[in-house]
Amino acid sequence: MISPASAISAPQSVKLCKSQTFGNSIFRAYADPKPVTEQAITTNGGKKIKLNSLPGPRALLVNFWTTWCTPCIEEMPSMDRLQGRISRDQLLILPLVRDGKGLSEANRFYRVHELVNLPIAADRFGKIAHDHHIGPVPQTLFVDQQGMVKGLLIGGVDWESKPVLELLDSCLEVNIKQQKSG
Repeated sequence: MISPASAISAPQSVKLCKSQTFGNSIFRAYADPKPVTEQAITTNGGKKIKLNSLPGPRALLVNFWTTWCTPCIEEMPSMDRLQGRISRDQLLILPLVRDGKGLSEANRFYRVHELVNLPIAADRFGKIAHDHHIGPVPQTLFVDQQGMVKGLLIGGVDWESKPVLELLDSCLEVNIKQQKSG
């Protein structure tokens, strides 16, 4: 027989970061998370910032994309809306453009698609992508508050969908309330 006191102190369910699919996209959870690279991003102002300096106390989504990639174009608006719903102190979504034209083309893309919540940055020489074995875009690294890469999302998704929000909660402990459909 379980006493009421032991029932109260029983451990709560542990959230698991696990591999799963989202239509044609797949999230691969890493059994052995590794630190995010020290390589630098290039900001819209030309400043270089080491990627490993960005996490903690916030989580980080590092999205690799191009302006001509159809799944990238489709997912960017929901990514922008998601960043608008959550403080950058809790989660920073960092799209890194991989176009040959770099930041100038990204600026034009943001204007055309009215993206206002996401920073504009680039992985100018592909060093970050190389360090994390990034292949065809879009791909997104899930980096926890301690700077450890918990997994990789391959393909585009609706960043405001219930399954993706649940993935953010289980892998990065970022709880984003769902919008009520009206």
